[in-house]
Amino acid sequence: MLSLLVNKVLLMVLVMACLNVFRHTYYFIQAWLKSDSESPEKYKVSNKSLWVLSLAIGYIGSTIIYGVFMR
Repeated sequence: MLSLLVNKVLLMVLVMACLNVFRHTYYFIQAWLKSDSESPEKYKVSNKSLWVLSLAIGYIGSTIIYGVFMR
């Protein structure tokens, strides 16, 4: 019963990590397409958001290697 609850929490964390990565990817592409040579626009990420993004990418990478669910 406890492992079922942990598996659901891990799956929810994976979905939230994917949404976070997609969000930052969207904002990066949007800033990249809007900028031109006359007025370059940088994509700025705060320190806290950068930590969350790096943890999300690391979690997605570890789930690709090890899987999502506990056994």
